[in-house]
Amino acid sequence: MRILSVVRKNYYGVATAIEPMHLYFTMPLSEMGHDVETFDHYEMSRTLGRERATLALADKIRKGEFDVVFYQTSGREPVETAALAELSRKFCIAAWNSDDDWQWESTRQIAAHFTFMITTYPHIHEQNRFHYENLLLSQWACAGLYSGDGRVKDIEFSFAGSIYGDRNRDCRYLRSKAGLACFGRGSRMVRLGIPYFRGALKFPWFSGMALEIESVYDVWNRSRISYTPLEGSSGQKALQIKGRIFEMGLTGTMVLCEKHPVLERYFKSGAEIITFKGLQDCAEKALWYLAHEEERARIANNYRDRTLREHMWKHRFENLFEQMGLKRGLQGSAQLSSKTA
Repeated sequence: MRILSVVRKNYYGVATAIEPMHLYFTMPLSEMGHDVETFDHYEMSRTLGRERATLALADKIRKGEFDVVFYQTSGREPVETAALAELSRKFCIAAWNSDDDWQWESTRQIAAHFTFMITTYPHIHEQNRFHYENLLLSQWACAGLYSGDGRVKDIEFSFAGSIYGDRNRDCRYLRSKAGLACFGRGSRMVRLGIPYFRGALKFPWFSGMALEIESVYDVWNRSRISYTPLEGSSGQKALQIKGRIFEMGLTGTMVLCEKHPVLERYFKSGAEIITFKGLQDCAEKALWYLAHEEERARIANNYRDRTLREHMWKHRFENLFEQMGLKRGLQGSAQLSSKTA
C-alpha cells in the first residue's frame, strides 16, 4: 500500500533529536512492505505558515494516490484539520490521538475531520465509541529498534525520560533511599541528556536538552531494571499507559511501574513486568530484584517474549487495517470495504 505519515520529525522541534512517532509511523510500515512517504506538518507550518501548510497537505493527499494517511494529533494542530474533512470522505485519513488521554477533550472536537480517530485508551474508546462511530482502539508498541541482545547490563536501575512535577520529587526520593534513580533535569524538553558519573555511584545522571533516540535505547539496553512512571505531564494524577512500556520490550530490561488496571491487558504483573504501590515499595522491589539476578532475568525474558508475540508495531498496523476495513484489491492497492466506505 502507499501510505502517507503526517508526523513531526524533530522531538519538540529540537533538531538533534528525532520524534519517536516519526520512526514508528515509517520504519515498521516500510518493513511490512508498504511504500511510505512523510509530511512534517509542524515544520511546514513553521516555515510556510498555517494556511499554506494546510493547503500543501491537502494537495499532497489529493494528488498522492495514498491508500492510507496517518495523521499525528497534538491537541493544538499546526494545520487546519477542518480542511481535511471533505477529503476524509474520499481517502482513508486516520488520526492517531495523543498518548495523553486528558487531551481527548480537545482532539474529540476534530474527530469528524478524519475518516478514523485512533485512541490508545480503552476507557476513552468505551465511553465514546457510540457517539464517535469512527473511533478506533489501538495501542503503542515496540519498533524493534536498537535491540539489547548481548548488551552488558552495567546500569543497575534507571529512568530515561523527561523530569517534571512529581517525577522530579520521585526520582530524588528513590536516589536518596537506595541510590537508584537515573534521571534528567531541566526543561520539559529533556528526553535524555549528556551522561556523566558522580562519585562511585553506578548510574549516570542525565541533564540537558533532548538527544537522539539511540541514546535513550542505550540506557534501556544497559539497565537491569527500568523505573517506568505512568503519571502524565498534565498535572493530573491519572495514570496512563505510555509508549515506553512497549518501547523497551527488546532491551532486556525489567520494567518496574505503578499498578494500572489496564496494564494487565498487555503484560502479566509478576511474570512479565513488576508493579509497585508507592515509592517505598518501588525501592524495596528494585533492591530485591537487583539481588536476585536469575529472577530478574526470567521476568525480563518473559517481557521480551510477550512483546515479540503481541506488541510489535506490525501487530498494531495489521489490526488497524482490519478495523478500518482495508483490503487489497486485485492490483495490490488498498480499498475500503463497503461497511466503512
